[in-house]
Amino acid sequence: MKKFIGIILSCLLIVFQGNAQTESATRGSANNVRQPNVIVVPYTTEGQDVRQILDNNLMILNAISKVKEEFNNRGFNTKDFITLLKANKNDAFISASKGIENDPVKDVVLASKADIEIFVRISVNQHPGGVAEVNLVLEAAEAISGDSFANSSYTSGKFRTADSLSLATRALSQIDDDFFTLVQNGFNMIMETGRNLKVLIEFGPNCTINAYSETTTGNDLEIELTNWLDNNAYGGNYEINSSEQVIDISMKVPLYDQITNKPYAINKLRAPLIKLLNSLIPDYKVQTTKNTGQQISLRFE
Repeated sequence: MKKFIGIILSCLLIVFQGNAQTESATRGSANNVRQPNVIVVPYTTEGQDVRQILDNNLMILNAISKVKEEFNNRGFNTKDFITLLKANKNDAFISASKGIENDPVKDVVLASKADIEIFVRISVNQHPGGVAEVNLVLEAAEAISGDSFANSSYTSGKFRTADSLSLATRALSQIDDDFFTLVQNGFNMIMETGRNLKVLIEFGPNCTINAYSETTTGNDLEIELTNWLDNNAYGGNYEINSSEQVIDISMKVPLYDQITNKPYAINKLRAPLIKLLNSLIPDYKVQTTKNTGQQISLRFE
């Protein structure tokens, strides 16, 4: 009898340990999920002065603050757009004095090293009889490429009032966990598949070569670039389209450097690519015409 009871207790102990290991493994998987760095920014259109918008529209300012707070409450890492915008003001004046066009919102986002930008669009709709309604739209995009992957909209409902701030507060209170789940899932997908990078290779007016010209290897340029993409596009995901004037490449790159665990710098691709192109077509020099977070533009001269 004692032996039988001992066997039962041993079985129960094994089951208990198995459940504990499963629970621990589950917690470990959840804890290993990387949380993105998020920056909440106002939605603007081309030509709008974001500083003037924030100075003159308390509703937008409050909305940015509230959405950032909601991300903080859910454990996301956030960057403060308003603080960074003020710090970026002097750089904007320097750029303007040199005749350089800049986008203050994008400048702040890139400087923040955020993974995801959350666009906040909030507006008041007026209806007959003094009835008003505030609509709120949130959109999540990968910070460097600007590729959108999640959006949600909320409303205050219609009320007979001129107090738009109260309506805005009501709309903001409608934000639910679904949006934050979309953001996390979208970020996880980007971590898995990579972010988009565009590479444009142009041929100057004095060039007598194109995408189909023979290189030093005996293959044409497009074939050599295809081979390069096989080895350098993240997960082997890329698309290449060529004409006599330009080679247009869309490829995936990792969000983070797998060795340093820091945000992936496209310079890791640009310099080796230029070296490769110069070796393939040595009679022409390759120059960088544009190098941003989401695009590398090169030209054969």
